[in-house]
Amino acid sequence: MNFENLTFEKLSSDAERFHIVGNNSYLETYPEFLKYFESIDRIEKHHLIISSHFVYGWMPTIIHINTKEINKVLTLLNAVKAGHILGLEELEILKYCINKSMVGLSKLLHFINPEDYAIWDSRIYRYITGKKSQYGIDKAENYSKYLSEIREISKHQGYPDLHLIIERHFGYPLTSMRAIEILIFETERMRKG
Repeated sequence: MNFENLTFEKLSSDAERFHIVGNNSYLETYPEFLKYFESIDRIEKHHLIISSHFVYGWMPTIIHINTKEINKVLTLLNAVKAGHILGLEELEILKYCINKSMVGLSKLLHFINPEDYAIWDSRIYRYITGKKSQYGIDKAENYSKYLSEIREISKHQGYPDLHLIIERHFGYPLTSMRAIEILIFETERMRKG
């Protein structure tokens, strides 16, 4: 393997043209990742699992976090943690911060409050809409409607039995949001590959 471009001269030349364009989330996330490890005396399995996921988040698509409204975003996320159900405008604020992606935001919301928020992705969307196109997947109103429908399903008289059927496949308890979402996801995965 030839490393002929790995020279001081080449690096020096490239450094003269280096500049940062726009909101570069590398600049904000990198020190946060360092702080995470600095605060750990001994890495345990828990740390490995969490850190593997945030490091993997840099590959192949880097999340772009817009921190222009960070105080509002943090207030909303803490409200979610306390049980607040987000309105459409609030979802839009958070979506704009998290890569402008309702899919990415749904995952964050789910991990913050798995009782009230479900994961939303292309398989879920395809399953519930019957559409192959993903047009509309990033609309807050579609995600909000999905959550409302899941909440209604979980109130059905026969839901506890359905929940137990799904939950028995896992070694841990599932929230209603997760049980319904994973059922939809796995069904669509098996159907469409």
